[in-house]
Amino acid sequence: MDMRVASSAANVDGAVIDVERGFDFLSVEYRALFARSDITAFQSPLWQAAIHRDLAPALGAQQHTITVRDRIDGSLLAVLPLVVQKLGPITVMQPADFGVCDANAIVGEDHVLDALANNAVVRRRFAALLKGAGALLYRKVRRDGFDVRRLFDGVTSSVGENAAYHAETGDDFEFWQRKTLNRKFSKELGRLNRQVERDFGPYEHRIAQSEAEIRAAFDFLVRARKDRFKSDLLANPVFVDFYRNYAIAGAATGEAITYVSTLNGEPVAVLFGVAYEQQFHAVLIGVDTERLAKYSLGMQLLYRTIKMRFDAGLHRLDFGLGNTGYKSLFRVDEVLLDNFSVARSPAGALLTAVYHHSKPLKNTLRRFAQRLR
Repeated sequence: MDMRVASSAANVDGAVIDVERGFDFLSVEYRALFARSDITAFQSPLWQAAIHRDLAPALGAQQHTITVRDRIDGSLLAVLPLVVQKLGPITVMQPADFGVCDANAIVGEDHVLDALANNAVVRRRFAALLKGAGALLYRKVRRDGFDVRRLFDGVTSSVGENAAYHAETGDDFEFWQRKTLNRKFSKELGRLNRQVERDFGPYEHRIAQSEAEIRAAFDFLVRARKDRFKSDLLANPVFVDFYRNYAIAGAATGEAITYVSTLNGEPVAVLFGVAYEQQFHAVLIGVDTERLAKYSLGMQLLYRTIKMRFDAGLHRLDFGLGNTGYKSLFRVDEVLLDNFSVARSPAGALLTAVYHHSKPLKNTLRRFAQRLR
């Protein structure tokens, strides 16, 4: 047997599993655990700290972070970021997400998580920590990572409405471009780039570095997206402040990147995302479609972002959730996501049945809790 697996199984037998309502996602112990875990940038320290500090209180949610610690030395073994919210008369536990994360996960090393999931005593302890909630609603579990459903008994599951998509260039950008991009599409991107500059003036693609540049980029994003997307988070000032403040703070640490296309020095397309090491997850994009719709500025910026990342030694871009649509032009790889629930009361059972099986009723629920996704 792998000694790490044997050690993990022994450690979790008497592990301390509890709720830490004041857990610090910026702590040294969480940073170290995150760095050892195979998860997405949506669980990164700065992102999770910002969610709990800026979004949870504003949206009427309470922190309910479940931690797993070694019983002897208290070292941190795993963290499950949850919050508690009221959904009408029902108290619901959910990931600390609020619609801003493309993936939710438990943070920990795979061999530790496997040991936790394979231990019936541990699963009963996780269930006990759902006390007081009518249901646990857990969304967006990536199929290429640890399956959080394994930590709970009595789970009901359904496939997520949207999948995740990513592109990887490998070490040879020209080879990737020839193999991946339709030749006509590739030539069209080059032609449009030249035409914009010829028709309007200096046209550049770069990363917004300073606070002033990032603020200008987000001012543009809000204007460009106004009335264009149903239930757009940027229609809510709480989310505008959250994203903008995170973009500014994350620019200094590399945990946020704001790519900007400028025309005569002014933003005409912006792509904001969360990042960690090789990862970059596209979160928000906005384009000047009023003046420049025919130039496909969004597609141009996505292509330029992939190229800028390659030039920096970074070979992957996650396009975000949705259907394939324009993403198919980049021959993306698809990762399915699952949603699951655990009912804790008759009302919770009804809620979870609606959530998994009735899209019209689910849409009605969203009017009461817009972050139910």
